[in-house]
Amino acid sequence: MIGDSSLSMEGFVDIHVHILPGLDDGARTKGDAIAMADIAAKCGIREVVATPHVDPSCLPPGCSQVEAIRRAVDSLQESIDSCGISIQVMPGMEIAMTPGLVAYLTRGAVIPVSDSGKYVLVELPFQTIPSYAEEEIFNMAAHGYIPIIAHPERNAEVIRNPNILIPFLNAGALAHVNAGSLMGRAGQRPQEIAEILLRHGLAHIIASDGHSATSRQPGLDRAFEIASRLVGEDKALRMVRDIPLAITLGEDVHVNEPEVYQACRKWWRFRRKEGS
Repeated sequence: MIGDSSLSMEGFVDIHVHILPGLDDGARTKGDAIAMADIAAKCGIREVVATPHVDPSCLPPGCSQVEAIRRAVDSLQESIDSCGISIQVMPGMEIAMTPGLVAYLTRGAVIPVSDSGKYVLVELPFQTIPSYAEEEIFNMAAHGYIPIIAHPERNAEVIRNPNILIPFLNAGALAHVNAGSLMGRAGQRPQEIAEILLRHGLAHIIASDGHSATSRQPGLDRAFEIASRLVGEDKALRMVRDIPLAITLGEDVHVNEPEVYQACRKWWRFRRKEGS
């Protein structure tokens, strides 16, 4: 434990959880979802945002998943309450980065975090950053929205160069790393990049991206401890409680300017073989 961090490990807010049963690759049944909520509550989380995957470019004309998500949240909350689990579930989406996001938001085809306010959870493809991504970030900011880039430490281009995020952040975006990445569950390189992002102000939030009660659990306690060693307990607590709470309430979030990451150079000395 980090000092008296056991006293701080409560009231966490998780803005990225796939807890709604049957809507994507997260919880399969309501029982699975309730088990995830129980795990989250025992890890100190008091609020979660349900964020099923949504690709607005693939929705048929006139089709929206918004009402289905709202109904699923209400139904799940009722079941969680009946089980005596002290956790609040709010609606949201993990929205695939696609052209025209402002238009989708304006007509209500997709919704912000907690179905209110101005923060929008967006996901980049894992292998690349689309050429239109920076323009979309600018457009969203110009219309009063603040994109939150989900788990950039898993993106191949960010892994090659973490500084590629700086133009997005300077344009007004925030970013979050996955708890599992900090714990090494996504592999060594995503773990290293997640640490770099937190240390250099290239990410501002830690979320679970929980998908189940077994392999990808919705917990933040262990990631909070790791982050406390990386950036200090006060900053780590802002990443798992204060900033995500402000996001769900639609309040302004103030973060430091990102720092340019400079990779350490490795030098090797080769001894000449004797007699060579």
